[in-house]
Amino acid sequence: MLGLNVLLMLYAALNLGLGIYGFAIKQSSVSLIAGAAIAALILFTLWLTKSNPRMGRIGSLIVAVLVTGQFLPKFLKSGDWLPAGILSIASGVVILALLGGHMMAMQAKKGSTPSGE
Repeated sequence: MLGLNVLLMLYAALNLGLGIYGFAIKQSSVSLIAGAAIAALILFTLWLTKSNPRMGRIGSLIVAVLVTGQFLPKFLKSGDWLPAGILSIASGVVILALLGGHMMAMQAKKGSTPSGE
C-alpha cells in the first residue's frame, strides 16, 4: 500500500500546484483555495489510513471522484488541458489505483479465509 500512499501524496501536490498556477496566471483565488482544500483533504485521508485504512481509502476515492466530476465535463467541453485535462486524467488514475488496491486486498482476504475458499 506504500505505492498508493505515494500516489496520493503526488495527487495532493498536483492539486495544490495547479491551484497555485491558477492563482498566479488568472489571479483566481478560487483555484488557490480549491487546490489547497483538495490537497488538505487527500492528506487528511492519508493520515486517517493509519488508524482506519478502509475509511481513509474511501475518503480518498470520494475526493478523486468529486474532482473528476468537476473537471472532466470542463475538459470534454473546452478541450483545455490545463488544469481540466490534467486533473481529469490524474483523478482517473487515482480512482483506478484505489479500486485496484481494493480488489487486491479483497482477493488476499479471500485467499486467507479459514475455510480455504
